[in-house]
Amino acid sequence: MKMKQLLSALLAFAVLFSVMTACGNTSTDELSSGEGTASGETAGDDTATYVNRDNVYAYDEEAPSLYEAFSQWFKVGTAMNPSDLVEGTEEFEILVKQYNIFTLENGSKPDAMHPSEDVYNFTQLEQLVEFANEYDKSVRGHTLVWHSQCPDWFFYDDDGNTVSADVLVERLIEHVTTIVSHFKGEVDVWDVVNEVLGDSGGLRDSMWYQIIGDYDGDGDSYDYIEIAFTAAHEADPDARLIINDYSLESSESKAITMYMMVKSMLEEGIPIDGIGLQMHVDYTVDVDTVRSNIEILLKLRNIDPDFVIEITELDMSCFTWSDTSTEVELTDEFVEQFDTKYTELFELFIELAEEGTLDSVVFWGYNDGATWLNSYPVSGRTNHPLLIDSDYKLKSAYWSLIDLAESKS
Repeated sequence: MKMKQLLSALLAFAVLFSVMTACGNTSTDELSSGEGTASGETAGDDTATYVNRDNVYAYDEEAPSLYEAFSQWFKVGTAMNPSDLVEGTEEFEILVKQYNIFTLENGSKPDAMHPSEDVYNFTQLEQLVEFANEYDKSVRGHTLVWHSQCPDWFFYDDDGNTVSADVLVERLIEHVTTIVSHFKGEVDVWDVVNEVLGDSGGLRDSMWYQIIGDYDGDGDSYDYIEIAFTAAHEADPDARLIINDYSLESSESKAITMYMMVKSMLEEGIPIDGIGLQMHVDYTVDVDTVRSNIEILLKLRNIDPDFVIEITELDMSCFTWSDTSTEVELTDEFVEQFDTKYTELFELFIELAEEGTLDSVVFWGYNDGATWLNSYPVSGRTNHPLLIDSDYKLKSAYWSLIDLAESKS
């Protein structure tokens, strides 16, 4: 009898173990549809797949973290404003949970940081640095030199006359040196110059270009860029210094122009660490073209093996640039294309990260309700370019990227 009881106990244990194992292998599809476990729970020791993907808020305790999902490849960040840094608010909780590298949308641009010659305003960037230090985040400074949002005092004297090249160079060096020195060791990356290339090719015809020109007489006219990078490096040798621009991912001619210009500067010893691709794309983006243009830029690693690419202002408009309408119908077909394009881009980013050429991807905004694309280039538009909707809920594109990260891990 004792032997029979023992055999029965062993058989019961085997059946129980089989049932438990089967439950532990519930498919991702079943979990996504709400089957297999109770809503709001997670399954799997490593993937922690969220069961119910509908109406999940980005700040929910049980929701995934975007930056954690991609942590083995790159940092994931966003542009934001100091008003978002109020503890206890939905905005604050989203920033802490979903991102680990930040830049100010406007607070560290020239007009905000240096509104007049004798006045600097470091308050907004100091707030971001304090937040980053407390929550173990990284900071990008955007931007030291730009043709836009740059106060006129740089270029004119008290009588309204255009200043000389000598005066503007002095002001440029003082501006860059003061700001970068103030945040030495606290701002990890600087967009030293922004949007220096024109849409029709060559250097943008900005006041920086017009006044400083070929300052050293060596035959090129991008001396203000060289001066800015040199001053930034001297002020903080450990900061990463980036040249940032738009359409590099879509315009081959612009990518080639950037490559040739930076190649010349690197050969002259100018301390440029990488190129920032803003990546303001739309839902029709050709990812093969993006890959091809990035490959052009990465040839700069033949000169500097540590040269990097950063994605600095990513968003995906639901309108093509020629579309002037203000509303878009989010059909299932449209959403599927939108989600697929985001996934294809992040597949490329992972490839670049695994090659050692990319380590940060920053979105320009963290939810659809606050995106600049609701007012540009068409006023009054309702756009949906990001991964979190205007109600702070996670969109299907977000889940597509979480699935991608899990599949690649």
